[in-house]
Amino acid sequence: KKGELLMFSNGLPYSKPYELCQVERCGRGLSSRAIPRGEICPIKFSYNIPKLLRETVCQALGHEEGDQKVWAERAVDLGCGSGQSGAQFRQCVKHLTGVDLSPEMAEEARESSCYDRIIVGDAECALHENNQSGQEGRTWYDFIFACDLFPYVEDLQPIFQTVRKGLEGKGGTLAFSVELLDESLNESNEEVADPGFVMQSCARFAHKRWYISQLCKEFGFHELLRKESTVLRQHCGKDVLGALVVLELPPSEAV
Repeated sequence: KKGELLMFSNGLPYSKPYELCQVERCGRGLSSRAIPRGEICPIKFSYNIPKLLRETVCQALGHEEGDQKVWAERAVDLGCGSGQSGAQFRQCVKHLTGVDLSPEMAEEARESSCYDRIIVGDAECALHENNQSGQEGRTWYDFIFACDLFPYVEDLQPIFQTVRKGLEGKGGTLAFSVELLDESLNESNEEVADPGFVMQSCARFAHKRWYISQLCKEFGFHELLRKESTVLRQHCGKDVLGALVVLELPPSEAV
């Protein structure tokens, strides 16, 4: 089953057809053509970011790996894709919402049956829901995770702002994976404003450490755990390194 994969370049959308089940496995942006069914080797292109992120979250929150205990009341999976990330956290969450820009991906996630609610749209859409009378209202979460979403977003400030709105009702946890820029190889000109991110040749964004730290401080998040030098995937036979990050918005910071 193929769908249109939506990406952005300088704010302008473009899309290409991809095998939905392969997009997450080998990484959006790794290929400029449709991937024929059966071409991807699951060993060579193993996709284990969802599992790694779950393990990191459990470690940060002090939960035993494999514990069946529900520790989140309401959670949202930003950029849920076909549901691989949601499946990792399903047993930990009482109510799980999945959000994705692609209708085809959202349908795959719906068929996975691990979500209580599926939304086609951006992160902001997850903050709104209709009540029994059909009126739109604001919803809250105590756990928000973005597994392999940030490499497809240049400026993360709007997402951090949205996440803050979603968690500020009671406070909660934000977990995400991010590809980090090797700043030792980046000879930046100090006279030029540094946005804190760059578009890589594989059509994914890499972000700088100071940029992530700055956003945490700006929106009142406290860092619980950060695992750097984590192999997130492979590209052209080389390991792509990044970080798994778990942040907390304390109740005292919630409005």
